[in-house]
Amino acid sequence: MRTKRRVLAATASLALLAACGGGGGGGGGGESKAADITVPEAKGVSVDLGLAPNPDGFAFANFGAGASPEVFGAEDLVAMFGSGADVCVEGTDPCQPTAEAAAWAAMVNDNRAAGHCEGFAVLSANRFAAGKTPPSVQLTMDPTVTKDIMRAFATQFLQSTQDETLGWQGKSLKDKVATLESAFASKKAVYTLAIYTTEGGHAVLPYAIEYLTPEQVKIKIYDSNWPGQDRFVMVDLANETWTFAYSGADPNNDPAPWSGGPKDLDITSMSARDAGKIPFGKGNGEVTKSLLLIRSAALNWSIDTPTGTLAPGQPSTAGASIRPVRSSAPKAPGAPVDYMVYVPSNQKLQFNLPDATRVAGITPKAAIRIETPGSKKGKVEVIDGGVKANDPSVVLSLADGNLVASSNGAGNEIATTGGQIDVRLTAPNGEQVSVAVTADTPAVDVRTPGRDGVDPNANVEILSQTGANEIEKKVIDASGNETVTTQQGQLENTQVNRPMPEALAAPATKPGLPSRDERVAQVTPAAGTPTTIDASAPTTTPLGDPTATTAIPPATAPAGGGNLPPLRPVATVPGG
Repeated sequence: MRTKRRVLAATASLALLAACGGGGGGGGGGESKAADITVPEAKGVSVDLGLAPNPDGFAFANFGAGASPEVFGAEDLVAMFGSGADVCVEGTDPCQPTAEAAAWAAMVNDNRAAGHCEGFAVLSANRFAAGKTPPSVQLTMDPTVTKDIMRAFATQFLQSTQDETLGWQGKSLKDKVATLESAFASKKAVYTLAIYTTEGGHAVLPYAIEYLTPEQVKIKIYDSNWPGQDRFVMVDLANETWTFAYSGADPNNDPAPWSGGPKDLDITSMSARDAGKIPFGKGNGEVTKSLLLIRSAALNWSIDTPTGTLAPGQPSTAGASIRPVRSSAPKAPGAPVDYMVYVPSNQKLQFNLPDATRVAGITPKAAIRIETPGSKKGKVEVIDGGVKANDPSVVLSLADGNLVASSNGAGNEIATTGGQIDVRLTAPNGEQVSVAVTADTPAVDVRTPGRDGVDPNANVEILSQTGANEIEKKVIDASGNETVTTQQGQLENTQVNRPMPEALAAPATKPGLPSRDERVAQVTPAAGTPTTIDASAPTTTPLGDPTATTAIPPATAPAGGGNLPPLRPVATVPGG
């Protein structure tokens, strides 16, 4: 069952920041907490937090998943959520992630493709607030640091974070400026700031408010795309609009600035991340909403909900919303775009996916995944406890606890009963295929022709994970003849990092930006003596788990780098 373990965004010292919390919710439905957001009175006074891009930001630029060999995996799940049975199979050490935990990790890895700007902003804020040494600008892009950035990035997918973010999206720009002004006056780095266009999202760390006039406000920011540089968001309070130089080297003269209104700029507190609970598994209803991430080669997809249609340019309907993922990747010709879908409870969703698309995420009943090269044969449906499609080129996956199934075929449906996953589809010869996934064989992949790697002469293939590195492959032809073989490997649906289809691969260079080398040329970190972190030195053990330790991987970092704060649970309650 799901524990109520709370998640700390980057450091145990974050508890000091809780005073500026305030839950939020958006769009109605679900367990909205928008009314809990209290907006302070604006003083109209320029104020500075005392943080600066140099030395409190990182000297290296925002990077996509392809720039680092590290992936978000078992050690990150344990660092964030502990090693209980919702996270690790039977709560064992070393941790083997449950199927549902692995699916959540895979979702995080999918959405790291374009960048980690949210992680940069969160980790920089928390290191500054905790007075960590050396300052962030002295840290190198080594495995220890990149892992912490990944964990901080992942906090945007917690339900508590989503609730508050959506609540702030419903507030005016005047309210958001007033809140930042109050926080900075208290010398607390308690908010990240996110901005959106139809084709991309970006997260930054605000640290000062400058009133140029009573209605013209400059929000000074640390932008991980431009290390060490003075960047800002301009806000026109009279007209409730904002502008932001995303790609211009001179932020005062960007030829194509981003712009928008109050719903396109939000803020999220660190305390909302601190309040997060394990975002997968089941038990006492911690996951009450569906969070799905869409990566698509084109912006022509849509989702039919009971209250209307969601699509790029149609960002909300009653109780549901979509917005670009905060990873910083504006649309370029041929470049995929990531969107986040947030829906209360178990609403039926119908996806129209005409181009290459991957959908992955968590519903109150299970983790799901949809992958298609582009479906022209009807809609893909997400239903209560299941997912179904009628196009053999669409691959569906569903994970519930430590059970997981994938399948493709006509009339394809996967559904969970809580203790069993049922797969039903129609084989090419018209035969009805039914497979039950149980604890005896917890990971299964049912494959039919129309899917890469499947023999076009086969009727159906059933792959079962029979050992840690052993797969049984049963091939059934149209006459019912069976061939069974054994091979080495791990089913893709059990892995934390799953290959991205070529059509959805991230461009080598982030669209619209100069090279990373050009953008970091002006950063001169204060001197620090490199040292090697001892791989045997354990990090802080999550509360409630006094025997387990998580070893820091070997890494080279400036002196003091061993003090980098991993994301940690901060409390355990009964049932944890």
